[in-house]
Amino acid sequence: MKKTYTIALIIAVVLGAWLYSGVFDADSIDAEMVVDEIRSEQITPRVRVVSSQAQQYIAQVIANGRTQAKRTVQVRSETSGRVIALPREKGATVEAGDLLCKLSLEDSKIQLAKAKAALRHAKLEHKGLSQLNQSGYQGEVSMANADVTLANARAELKRRELDLEYRDIRSPFKGLVQDRPVNIGDVLQVGSICAEILDPDPLLIVAHISEGQIYSIGEGAGATAKLKSGETVDGVVTYISHAADPITSTYRVEIEISNADFALRQGLSADVYLPLYAVPAHRVSPAALSLSDQGKVGIKIVNSENQVEFIEVTIISDTIDGVWLTGLPAQVQIIVLGQENVFHSQTVEPVMVNGAVVGEVSSEVRQAGRG
Repeated sequence: MKKTYTIALIIAVVLGAWLYSGVFDADSIDAEMVVDEIRSEQITPRVRVVSSQAQQYIAQVIANGRTQAKRTVQVRSETSGRVIALPREKGATVEAGDLLCKLSLEDSKIQLAKAKAALRHAKLEHKGLSQLNQSGYQGEVSMANADVTLANARAELKRRELDLEYRDIRSPFKGLVQDRPVNIGDVLQVGSICAEILDPDPLLIVAHISEGQIYSIGEGAGATAKLKSGETVDGVVTYISHAADPITSTYRVEIEISNADFALRQGLSADVYLPLYAVPAHRVSPAALSLSDQGKVGIKIVNSENQVEFIEVTIISDTIDGVWLTGLPAQVQIIVLGQENVFHSQTVEPVMVNGAVVGEVSSEVRQAGRG
């Protein structure tokens, strides 16, 4: 019995010694794993950066505009008469002085001849009375009446000459016949519309600008307009209103553009670009933008000590080629890949890439997002 106890005790001692040695081995293995994890965490992360130099960017106001003729005139009749000729149809191009409507002469020539005869008689009578007055045989009252008669005769002749002239209604300037509301045989009264003439050269583009931007725009400044047809035209600011629209609180701005061939029409919609001022700015891919913990838009850069910095920026323009930002230093290394995995003040290893690589990566990211 004692022999059995002795054997059991020996086995227990050996087993305990083996287990005891195994604990140290396990601790050794765990320690090595912890060291490896610490080492892996201490590896400096790599980020891709692009060197960016600030450029002079001309800030612009973009407004909706519409083309408008510089002047439109309703040509009205200055005498009464029946329409006997309409040489110009709607849409026709006319020069200054071209005939638009011709009225019948009626008795205008007869009245003109009568006025000429009356003037001749008034002159002879005035001459005879003047001679008698000089001889003392005619009073001052009679002489004054003769003066009035002569003046009236001259005025009547002039009126009849004008009446004859007014029967040819002519265009006041070069333009287009926008409307012609009369037909041959219609009778026009004084003030009736013969035709509406539109002057499309130069053409105006009218836009409305807010009060916060109006003082940054001046007359004589260049402007660009992109029509809905895709055509881009250049012009000059010629007018800025001094009073705001009472409903929209915006100011009217007129831009003159050349339209010598009358190709552009009135009423076309356009996006108007008005230059404001030049500012140093960086153009980057929208994918490089980040958000701070406070929700501020910014860019992560790598400074001279290879540390990450988050800089809040202002987006001044969003174009098809990228976004323009202000708020960054003049020369900066912008993180364009890996910025979401690093944090402010972290030390990183920057890997310089060029714009082409950045574009390819951004394209791949966009395609992956669509997939």
